Amino acid sequence: MNVRRGFLAVLAPLSVLSILPDAPAQQFPADMLAGLHWRDVGPMRGGRSYGVAGNANQPDTFYMGSVGGGVWKTENAGRTWVPIADDPATGIPIGSIGAIAVAPSNADVVYVGTGEPDIRAQHSYGIGMFKSTDAGKTWKPAGLEKTLHIGKIAVDQTDPQRLYVAALGDAYEPNAERGLYRSVDGGKTWKKVLFNAKNPDGVGAIDVAIDPKNPKVVYASLWATRRPPWSVYAPSNLPGGGLYQSVDGGDTWKQLTVGLPTDDFVGKIGIAVAPSNPKRLWAVVDDIGTAVAEPIRGGGAGGGPPAAPAPSTGGGVYVSDDAGATWRLVNSENRLWGRGWYFEQVAIDPVNPDRAYVINTATYMTTDAGKTFVPVKGAPGGDDYHQMWINPKDGNRMVLSSDQGTVVSVDGSKTWSTWYNQPTAEIYHVAADNRFPYWLYGAQQDSGGVGVSTWSRMAVLSFRNWEPTCLAGESNTVVPDPKDGNILYGGGAGRCDQNLNTSISLGGQLPAPDPNDPNRKTWTLPEVFSLADEALYYSNQFVFRSRDRGKTWEKISGDLARVNPEVPKGLDPVTAKDIDEAMTDKFGVVYTIGPSPISATTVWVGTDDGLIYVTKDDGKQWTPVTPGAMTAWSKVSQIEAGHFDVGTAYASVDRHRLGDLKPYIYRTHDGGKSWQNVVAGIPAGAYVNSVKEDTRAKGLLYAATELRVYVSFNDGDSWMALENNMPVTSVRDIVVHGDDLAIATHGRGFWVMDQMSALRELAGKGPDISSASAYLFKPGETMAIRAGGQNGTPLPHEEPQELNPPTGVLTYYWLKTAPAGPVKLEIVDAKGTVRACAASDTPVRPVDTETINVQAIWQQPAPPPSAAAGMHRFAISPPAPAGFGGGGGGGGRRPGGEGAAKDACAGFQPPAARGGRGAGGGGGGGGGGGRGANTGLQPGEYTIRMTVDGQTYTQPVTVKPDPRGIPMTPESTEGN
Repeated sequence: MNVRRGFLAVLAPLSVLSILPDAPAQQFPADMLAGLHWRDVGPMRGGRSYGVAGNANQPDTFYMGSVGGGVWKTENAGRTWVPIADDPATGIPIGSIGAIAVAPSNADVVYVGTGEPDIRAQHSYGIGMFKSTDAGKTWKPAGLEKTLHIGKIAVDQTDPQRLYVAALGDAYEPNAERGLYRSVDGGKTWKKVLFNAKNPDGVGAIDVAIDPKNPKVVYASLWATRRPPWSVYAPSNLPGGGLYQSVDGGDTWKQLTVGLPTDDFVGKIGIAVAPSNPKRLWAVVDDIGTAVAEPIRGGGAGGGPPAAPAPSTGGGVYVSDDAGATWRLVNSENRLWGRGWYFEQVAIDPVNPDRAYVINTATYMTTDAGKTFVPVKGAPGGDDYHQMWINPKDGNRMVLSSDQGTVVSVDGSKTWSTWYNQPTAEIYHVAADNRFPYWLYGAQQDSGGVGVSTWSRMAVLSFRNWEPTCLAGESNTVVPDPKDGNILYGGGAGRCDQNLNTSISLGGQLPAPDPNDPNRKTWTLPEVFSLADEALYYSNQFVFRSRDRGKTWEKISGDLARVNPEVPKGLDPVTAKDIDEAMTDKFGVVYTIGPSPISATTVWVGTDDGLIYVTKDDGKQWTPVTPGAMTAWSKVSQIEAGHFDVGTAYASVDRHRLGDLKPYIYRTHDGGKSWQNVVAGIPAGAYVNSVKEDTRAKGLLYAATELRVYVSFNDGDSWMALENNMPVTSVRDIVVHGDDLAIATHGRGFWVMDQMSALRELAGKGPDISSASAYLFKPGETMAIRAGGQNGTPLPHEEPQELNPPTGVLTYYWLKTAPAGPVKLEIVDAKGTVRACAASDTPVRPVDTETINVQAIWQQPAPPPSAAAGMHRFAISPPAPAGFGGGGGGGGRRPGGEGAAKDACAGFQPPAARGGRGAGGGGGGGGGGGRGANTGLQPGEYTIRMTVDGQTYTQPVTVKPDPRGIPMTPESTEGN
């Protein structure tokens, strides 16, 4: 995986669903934001993946679909993975991937079905089918846009144009697009060939398999399921599920019933055909003997072993030796099929029909036709596995998806490749500490809490720069102490020391539960420090507060949930009774807490069942201020108290569990008396997970949506996409940290926009900037950081690594049109001496690979400043003194050398330059430290000067000392 390169991602102009705005309401031209750049900071570990695939003739090539991070490919059996569908013009404009298949007769033809089918409470939706005819280089839409969740794709062995797609459909509402589809023209047209005639809008298809020796014989399973909007665990199993066979290529079907359970509680069924003996079939059947699973108490742990099923269930592993005419139960061990809504997949060895793999919290192998099973992949805690694809020509080569990522085995499951090379983490929230370098924290679904450093003293971010956190699990909120980033809080009274990796409870406990109103939970609950007085808040249906870092807690509200909330009209009666909590008249929770940063006595809260409250007297009274348009189960995903006015608040509302994918951001300036929904420019499909106000610029807002980040410069009246190089993925949370903007995504981990202060200038005087022929933005906070490099031999470039912040002074500038001459940037010190120079006409020489003794990747030249129209970013700094190591990335002009007299910086010689390894061009990256690292930049007052077509533009910049107290003088660097 080459994660050094930037990931392109703006929504492709494809006519899928209604995810494009009809007429974007934006204040400025889109290219005014083009210079702003997102940086992936990890963590370097995988998140949940589902669909996997390969081709028999390419033994080292495999594909995988992240359920929130797009499509990835390896060509070296899992050593490295690369995202292949992020391109804004030719990629797939959704991050949620459900199924992948490579045509057996043509390895260049790859099909992808979007929308993950393991429908957890936190899943995302899909927008249909996509097809590549060049092995994943480019993609085109291939129909079925309204299926929302696709479980499996099967392609005819001899005809790459003939395929079947199992469409599960909407997880929350009736959906006419459910069922099994067939295309004979490569996805240009589709025909629904299998569905439930009695309930076509309620029963979907989940799996499909083709007889490997007779493509006319097809097997498919139907599954009727639904989720209520409040549920955090298992969906329901409704009547209509079952296994079917066609012997005429899908024209007609019959249900296979002899020996299989056929009651009204049959759930998900996984089906596979033995390649060496197509009469041998394997099936894994979910049937717990009831429509609704027992609730998981205590908040629902998703990775542990499932509870024992009812004794009358029909669930288990089944085998047929007569092509499905009759079946026998070969193993009913709950570990093989329990929690079937999340698992139920089986794969068969290509030469031994008695050897099969069944997928659950571990991956189990049998060699005796199902009598016994042994785990071949699994770890404490339950990794949770989903699909396996085995090479038909070599049963030792296989690819396996899991909650932790995707792994490959080339030795028949004895050993596996790593999932610590896929930055596809699903993060719920983001919190930043106040150290240098600062760390970001959040709970990673399926893997536990995680912290990542945003800067590395070893020049690049790697596995050394992230850690599992000592609390938070896979869903709780984790927040660092404002005064000590090693002290973490979460889960209410939870407290731990990350430096020691151990709990350090102060003895404080939440108030005892009310026996008449037992504590309720949902998958993730809020915990937050107040910026006004550092009080710590937590909630379930009540709001709790600690003013002494958790030594003592007090309950400061009553039960704030709705009484007898309305059941959504599209929900069936059976699923409506699927309630995870003991209470029946109230089962919502306080889902978000927004303490005012300017008034310690003012706190806003929102519930997941559609209510908003505010207290202005420190919790003595809570006033309901819900917008009139909000109905039950409109989840208040986040509420943000105003940073400049105590009566201001912003609430993001998510209604996708009600079948409503529209965005909602409610704004009030009068303490909640009146609200306006301010979402112009945010399209349907981009429902909102978080809204935040900039901490320094009034009216500058950020919205985290299911597709990307949006920004508003006018208090929400209009919005613009702030995606730029970000891949399309679910963005769940935002935090403003100094001059940086950090986000948590549900599929691509944490990202940072370094020194985004240009956004604040646009908020203040955007019209003047956009009308100017050229403009130089004032640089953000800049520090003279002394950073080291990778001592000794650096990490091989195949190891997953991400970039540090850009080095030097990060400079943004705007060009309304391309100038006639070059753009020149300079750093001028207080004495008027030019310390660094960079120009757009500087020649960039390619690496001469016949004269170097390292791979070319280590000496790639950085691009000069751009002279194209639009907004740009360039990091400029003086060359480093001699011996000042760290790995390049200065950004200033190299003294002398070939081509020194051919550009606008001709003749520039940095004062007292002594050679060394530091100065090497700038651009958007650089491999050294950040904000001045590995350069000759000293603390002091400077001026950034830009010259364009004879006009000069200047901005002051103060370079602060290294915050760690390390001196930055030429003498101190001698010998390094």
